[in-house]
Amino acid sequence: MNKQQTKVLIALAAIAMANKEGFTVSAANLQPVKSGYAVAVADTQNSFGLEGLANVVKYVTEHPNINAFGGWYNSDNNQFYFDATVIVDDLQTAKDLGRYNNQIAIFDLANMKEIKL
Repeated sequence: MNKQQTKVLIALAAIAMANKEGFTVSAANLQPVKSGYAVAVADTQNSFGLEGLANVVKYVTEHPNINAFGGWYNSDNNQFYFDATVIVDDLQTAKDLGRYNNQIAIFDLANMKEIKL
């Protein structure tokens, strides 16, 4: 992991600690994304803890089409999960991308609502 990736990892860990209910931030500037549909990428599914976060950071830096980081706390197993995330503006595109990535749901950021697929 290079210095820039390490800085991103540390910043995302702090964001996760401050947002236990979950978060979605831009990969470009780590600012909250407030609109669009968030779709997790299958390649980073089941990434949890610092090791999982490091894998997600590395994946996003190697894939310029991935435009966000996401995280959410799973109270069933007490793990914080991290995702490489794609934000799209079109609902149908988001649903298609979600199905392609074998997701059970996507997230509507403007309305803070899960959309089951």
